[in-house]
Order: sequence, then structure tokens, then C-alpha cells
Amino acid sequence: MYETALKQAAAQTQCAPNETLPDVEQTTRPSRVQFDIDEGDDRGTDAVGDDTQYPKGATLYAISGALAIVLVSIGLDGGIMAVTLPALSDHFHTIRDIGWYSTTLNLVMCSFVFLFGKAYTLFSVKHLFLLSLVIFEVGNVLCTFAQSSPMFIFGRAIAGLGCAGLLSGVFTIFTHTFPLGQRAMVGGIGGGIEMLSNVSAAPVGGALISGWTWRACFGINIPLGIFGCVLISYLLQLPPNPDETLPLKEKLKGLDLAGTAVFAPAVVCLLLPLQWGGSVYRWDSAQIIALFILSGFLLSAFIVIEWKSGERASLPLRIFKKRSLLAGSFFGFCCNSAAFVTEYYMSIYFQGVRGYSAAKTGALALPLVAGMSIAAPLAGAFTTWAGYYFPTMYTATVFASVAVGVLTTIHADTSLSLLMCMLALLGFAVGLGIQAPQVAAQTVLEAKEVSIGLAVVQFGSWMGPVLFLSAGATLFANRLNAEIHAYSPSTNITSIDNMGLTELRNTLGNDVLNDVLAGYSEALVQTLYLPLTLCCASIIGCIAMERKSVKKTE
Repeated sequence: MYETALKQAAAQTQCAPNETLPDVEQTTRPSRVQFDIDEGDDRGTDAVGDDTQYPKGATLYAISGALAIVLVSIGLDGGIMAVTLPALSDHFHTIRDIGWYSTTLNLVMCSFVFLFGKAYTLFSVKHLFLLSLVIFEVGNVLCTFAQSSPMFIFGRAIAGLGCAGLLSGVFTIFTHTFPLGQRAMVGGIGGGIEMLSNVSAAPVGGALISGWTWRACFGINIPLGIFGCVLISYLLQLPPNPDETLPLKEKLKGLDLAGTAVFAPAVVCLLLPLQWGGSVYRWDSAQIIALFILSGFLLSAFIVIEWKSGERASLPLRIFKKRSLLAGSFFGFCCNSAAFVTEYYMSIYFQGVRGYSAAKTGALALPLVAGMSIAAPLAGAFTTWAGYYFPTMYTATVFASVAVGVLTTIHADTSLSLLMCMLALLGFAVGLGIQAPQVAAQTVLEAKEVSIGLAVVQFGSWMGPVLFLSAGATLFANRLNAEIHAYSPSTNITSIDNMGLTELRNTLGNDVLNDVLAGYSEALVQTLYLPLTLCCASIIGCIAMERKSVKKTE
């Protein structure tokens, strides 16, 4: 689940009393890296003369630890689902609901991300964050003690609602806890923690299932959440939101519940046909077409509602005047999608074409996530040093395009070390760039609007993988039949469609098997052109990003 959250000023730095940045009050510090920088004086967060009292010492470390615990919980919750699916299907005696186990959380997160983004501007950040944490833990309690498949799915939906609030809240709290110049580093470390916990979820989940039960995979988050909740409750002190004193009736109007009531089903109607198309229903079936049409109608209605609501909208249209938000959302949309699609189809390559076990395939995915985990804090350190976040986006685009481009040349006998290096390079590239849009949102927006900007950025990062995993599945299925027929004309395509890859290896003779696997490999390579295109397209987000600095230089 992985993600996370800058603008040039033309004034001399005046650090807040408790900031730990170097003292530059009496000096003019030239930029260490020369770029075409926007010299506009319309700053967002941490404007010149900011006298915010940031926490420090033991209090700061305790708050940071509590937020790290929350990120670990989110990472574990998102990554542990895959390893629990077999145990869940055995326990509930059904395979029909497997898709819902994995997608319900993402559906709810995407549906309510803008609602929480607006809520953080109206209510106490601390109280709303704690409420989100409680909702998330209630979802995990329901999953832990679920007595039926529908109850488990309902628990995942509740956990998704909590996740939508937590992910926006963590980086909103960073805005109030760390000076602008330090947030890139902190955000990078936070992203690295979430990624590490996500990749650790599979071995942790396997150990819990083997030693206890699948229920422990969700129960493990309960004590983590309680500990984080206690620390946040006692230690986090934030300045009130400007609109926090409004009457409850006015706050509810400001939440734009009508817009959310239209947006949530619009997202569901968009994602459901992408999940069902080609598997449950034909792509040209009435059900799929009707859902796409309904989604378009509801999204159009949402835009009209937002336009008429003005400042009360959950997504004020004026916020898109800050082009960094759209640029960052598009960049995250492309990069996250490319990483997810590549990882998914390389897993098919390792198990299907190379014949590796699921355990070995999982281990071979470690370089990808390790690259992300290493690069995220490095990108934060660079941004803190140089003052600019957009260079890491350009670097990410180049590295990711090279990595996926090399992967499009693979075949059945490609060197395993080369594959590992390219997966590690792809992970490193995504880790370098994925935090920059969230840092940009904190830089170009005023503090009270940062949560809305983060919601825009995160929505793109979450929606991209869902959309393109479905698109990739359709592309792979279409190319698979054509390539197998090209490499092995005598093979019965219908019988191949009804076989798993393991069964295929045990059924077909060596001569036919080699030809069929060559067809699989070629279909997979052609599918990888999709993430390659996304990597190249991410350059649009880099170019469109505003050139703002996280430092207050003259």
C-alpha cells in the first residue's frame, strides 16, 4: 500500500524557534543545484516569518515512533492479504469471495480519500486521526473474529475506511510536526518503513498461520494500534484548524457529503467491471457496459456538485490551479502502476516460464521492494540537502524506463542475475520519485489545505495499479492465445486456457511444452510494454511539476 507528501520563496530564511535547520538568518545561501526555479513569492506552508513551535526532544521522537507504528500496521495489513487467501478460502469453504478479500479495502480507500482530505481541514487533526485509527482497528477486530465470509469482507471495508483517514493523517501530522525543510527526509523514512513492513508481511503472515491461525494475521495489528493510539493521545499537541471552531452544522455542510455520496459509487462502478471483465462477465456484456456508463454519469455528476459547492466542496476546483497536484498525481499514477504491473507479470514469468515455486518467486521479488525501501530515505535526504524534490522525479523516470525496457527483452534463458538487477533498479527508481509529489503538495499549499492536496496525490497512486492490473490482464490474455498459436500451431488453445501453469507442465510433452512456454514468454514480454509506456509517460508529470524549494532562501 504502499504512500506520501514543496515551493520556492524569495526571502531570507527565518527559522522557527524550535527548528533544527542550520542557522542562516544572517547569510544568503545560494542554491547548491541550479535549475530553472520559479521565484514567485506565494508560499504555502512555512511561509517566511513562520513562528510555529514544533515539538522536539523526547516528545518528537515519541510522536515519530507512534506514526511509524501506524505505518507498519498499514504496511502489514496491505501486504499480508496475499498469504492468507488460501487459508481464508479453506476456512470459509468458498473461492467466490477471494477477489473481494483483496479489493474491498482499496475500493473503500479510493472512495473516501477526498472526504477525509476535506475533514482534516474542518476538524481537529489529532481527534480525526485517532478516530481513523479506531475505525481501522475495529475493521481488524472484525476480520480477526469473523465467523463468515461476508463478515470478513465487511471488516476489510471498515479497515479500508480507517486507512483512508490514516494515510492522509500521517502526512498531515508531519506538516505540523516538522519544519518544511525536514519533511522530505521524514516522508522518505516513513515511506521506507511502510514499504519494509509491506514486504515483511508475507513471511510474518506465513509464520503466524503456521504457528497459530490466519486470524493472528489481522489480530497482530490490534496491539500495535492500541500502543500508537496511547502515544498520540498523550503526546501530540497541534494548533487548531482555522475552521475547527465552526458549529457542527457548518462543518457537516463543509464535508460535502452529497459529493461523497456520488463519488463513492462512481469509483465502485468503475472498479467492479475492471475486476469482473473477462473473468466473471465478457467485456462486451450488458453488465460491464452498464457499469462503465453509470460510472461516467456519476463522475460527471460529482464534477457538477463540486463546481456548484465552491469552497464547501470536498475537492475545490480552485485547488487544481496548483498544477503540482495534478502533475504529482499523474506521476504517482504512472510509477505505481508500472511497479505493480511489472511485479505481477514477472511473478507469472518466474512461476510459469521458469517453473519456480511460489516461495522462490516471492523471494525473487525482494530486490524490487528492497530498492524502494533504500531509495525512499535517500530521496528525502537529497531533497533536504538540495532543497528541490523534482530532480528525483526525473531520475526515477529514466531509471524506471531503463529497467522495464531491459525486462521487455527477456526470454526463457535470461540470466537470473540480470533480472534481479533490473527489478532492484525499478524498485530504486520508484522509491526515488514516489515521495516527491507528496512533498510538493506540502510546499505549494497552505497548511490548512495540505490534507486535500495529499488526497489528490494519493488517489492517483492508488487508482493506477487497480486500473492497469486489469488492463494488463486483458492484454496478456489476448496476446497469450495469439502467441501460443504462433509458436505451437498444433496445440489446442481451449485446453491450454483451462490449465494452470503447473498442470500445463505436467501434462504437455517436452517438445510441445517448450513451444507453449515460448508463447507464454512472448505474451508476457508484450504485456510489459504497458508498464514501459507508463514509465515513459511519467515524464509529463516531471515537466509539469512546479519548481519550488523546501528551503527559505533569498
